[in-house]
Amino acid sequence: MRVNSSKSSQANLEKRRPLFFIIGLTTALFLTVLAFEWNAPVRALPDFNSELASAEELDWTVPVTVTRSKELPAKAEKAPKINPNQFKIIDNNLPFLDLGNELLFTSIDAGLDVVIDPDPVDPTEVFSFAQVETMPIFKGCEDAIGNDALYQCMNVQLMRFIAREFEVSERMLQFSSGEKVFVEFIIEKNGEVSHAKIVRGSDELVGEEAIRVVKSLPDFTPAKLNGKPVRMSYILPINVKF
Repeated sequence: MRVNSSKSSQANLEKRRPLFFIIGLTTALFLTVLAFEWNAPVRALPDFNSELASAEELDWTVPVTVTRSKELPAKAEKAPKINPNQFKIIDNNLPFLDLGNELLFTSIDAGLDVVIDPDPVDPTEVFSFAQVETMPIFKGCEDAIGNDALYQCMNVQLMRFIAREFEVSERMLQFSSGEKVFVEFIIEKNGEVSHAKIVRGSDELVGEEAIRVVKSLPDFTPAKLNGKPVRMSYILPINVKF
């Protein structure tokens, strides 16, 4: 025969119900008395007669911010109307104010200021093509850009000019064997050609004609150094073959 254990445990709890009720009632009464006896700390009021109390009172004050409306700009006063037909007569005999000479003469002109060139160039000095800043420009080379392009173009145009203008005479055909001569000349600051001379070559007839042709060259645009036109020497080879 089996005994129902769950039923027997419930029967034991029913017997202890009064005990549980007494325990719960006692706990509730204890918490109620404890709540009545609980004392919270009370903050003492400040003494408004002391400076410290005044400082604390200032701290408690809440600042009030007032938004002011934008002030409209004042209207500009209208200029008085002038009647062009109305004239005001001024007495010409009124005395002039004595302003003194100090207002009329503030400084004494010491003459023109002397400007010193920071990069002076000797006007008599002759430069080579490697020393100048900008190469001379021969007729037909105006569109070339850069010294290298100007140098190549000038050589080509000079050779064409020499081939077109060089004249071979009968004496040259009889007495000259054909020889390369080197003509040195100076391109002046105004672009003219000067001081043409033979620096290499011994054929006199070819040299004379070569100097004549070089002197007939049209004016160049002069070379420049530091932005200023300068004199530049140039050596032109002329090769004559019969």
